[in-house]
Order: sequence, then C-alpha cells, then structure tokens
Amino acid sequence: MLLLWIVPLVGQAQFRVVQLPSEPELLNHLGVWNCILYGDPALGDERVILHFGPDGSTRIARPNENTQRPWAPLSRWQLEASQLKFIDSRVQRSYTADLVRTTLGGGWEAPTLLGGWWCSEAPPEIAFNILISPAGEPTFMTQPLIPEVMATPRYPRRAIQEAKEGRAVLCFQVDSSGRVKDPHFIELTDQLFRGTSLDALMLSQYKGWSDAQSVDNRPACRSFVYQLTQIY
Repeated sequence: MLLLWIVPLVGQAQFRVVQLPSEPELLNHLGVWNCILYGDPALGDERVILHFGPDGSTRIARPNENTQRPWAPLSRWQLEASQLKFIDSRVQRSYTADLVRTTLGGGWEAPTLLGGWWCSEAPPEIAFNILISPAGEPTFMTQPLIPEVMATPRYPRRAIQEAKEGRAVLCFQVDSSGRVKDPHFIELTDQLFRGTSLDALMLSQYKGWSDAQSVDNRPACRSFVYQLTQIY
C-alpha cells in the first residue's frame, strides 16, 4: 500500500511517498492434507489425513492395517489473524498453525505433552476420492517413508569450544524420487546448530515411489540432538 503524504511549505508543496507494510498472504488451508503428527513417545510418528471444509468443519482419518477408517470429526476450525486453530477432544490435543508458512503445519499441545504436525496437500483426484469414499482411500498416502541414506550432522566446533548442547527439529517435504525439499526449522535451541542440521538433512535420501500413485510430496520431520560426552 502506498500513502501519499503532502507537506505544505512556504511557496512550494513537497510530496513524499511512504511505503506501508502490506498484509502477508495466507496459505489456503481448505481441502485435504496428508499429514504427519510427531511428539508423542508412546505413538511415534502418526500419519493421518486431515480435511478442512469451507463450512468450518475439521475431520481426521487414520490408517488401520490396510484399510482407512471412516472420518472422525474434530472441532470446527477457527482463524485468528494468521493462526489456524482446532481441537481433537478425544486425545485432548489443541492444534495451531501459522498460515504465513508456505505449507500447512504447526504445533499441538496436550495436558502433559507438546508436539507438532506437518502436511502435504493432497492432489485433487485423491481429495475427491477421500470425500466420496473415506473407507476406500488408498493406503499409500499414509504409508511411512523408508530411509535410504540418513546423514548425521557434525558437531559444530564452536559449540564444542563453548560446551553447548542443543536440539534441532526440521519438517520438510519428500518428493517421489525420495529427495528432501522445502525444509523448515520447527525448533532450534541455538543458531550454532542450524547449518550442520540443514546440511545433514539435505544429504539424506528416502526411497522413492511410483508416479502412478499420484502423490507428488509426502510430509516428514527429523530431529537432531547435540549432546557432549563427558570424559572422566
């Protein structure tokens, strides 16, 4: 937005153009998403499908062996500024997401646990099939990714010198060839661990899948823990 500011002076008029900050463009969260939920040590990484309807409805589907459970309703989604919010009352989780991001994801909070979630948008034909027949949804959308190369980050020399420990959590997309794309830091305790964590992630590789499965990307997250070993 441009604002024209006129400052009257003696014998002349001065014009000054002031650039006002524009509103950030928000991600459109409506539709069907292939998601990973992480942070619960008892369940590990959970792969689910979420649907956000234009009427405010929120639904979740979970894989069960080789079938897809019917949709289960969650609370109605709410939008507060750029924050998307909804609740899964069955497991007492409150979900939030910042729609300023380039993909859908955020954090969840339960009475005794904290975690996060990260999603890839489902292709239109997959989304249509889910809405028509939830029980018949192909299971490949929720099958776990298979690691082929898991690179380990080096411990930053400066962090060793300063005796610093820390943790980094990154969420990202994996394409059909198994390559890592679009990484985002969800948690980073110290900037010293940013570069080495990102390098290790981008050197990692997952097993790809057939293009016939019509899924371009799948969501994933990795955590790196930096801990020094005491020598006595």
